Amino acid sequence: LALNPLVSGIVAGVVAIYEQAYRTGDWVEVDGDYGVVKSMGLRSFKLVTPDDTEVTVPHNQLWTENIANANAGNPEHLVVADFYVAPSHDAARVRQKLRDVGVTSPYTQLTRPVVVVLRERPWGTHYRLKAYPIDGRDEFLFISDLTVRGKAALAELGAEPAQALPVPADNGQG
Repeated sequence: LALNPLVSGIVAGVVAIYEQAYRTGDWVEVDGDYGVVKSMGLRSFKLVTPDDTEVTVPHNQLWTENIANANAGNPEHLVVADFYVAPSHDAARVRQKLRDVGVTSPYTQLTRPVVVVLRERPWGTHYRLKAYPIDGRDEFLFISDLTVRGKAALAELGAEPAQALPVPADNGQG
């Protein structure tokens, strides 16, 4: 009975290696930990987070957790920069300006699409600038570049940032 978790981990390791659910160099998220897979063993794999923390993840989490793989063996992966704009603005101009920001970033892989999608919310519009970095290791530098330049572009257009909805006061009724 004491060997059951060990056997389960080894079986999951064999399945993970055979199915290639993740491999060395992949960017994965497991149970809130996101990072690049550094190494794979029979029982577990190690990932390194953006703040350089090494996390050991048992393969048997395949049975109980979703494992999100951002690049699935490809050298590049999609990244997203989020922007939140107050309701009164020219959506077509904002969308085009954010796309221009994505296309002109020095980190952008220009052979892949740069797309801006949006969704209306009660407090304003949520824009998502989606693009691929040239080198996946630059993911966070890329997102930072898109965010800083995107905010400047939105300010240049006069687009106001969205304000958070007020939190309802608890009147003692739950």
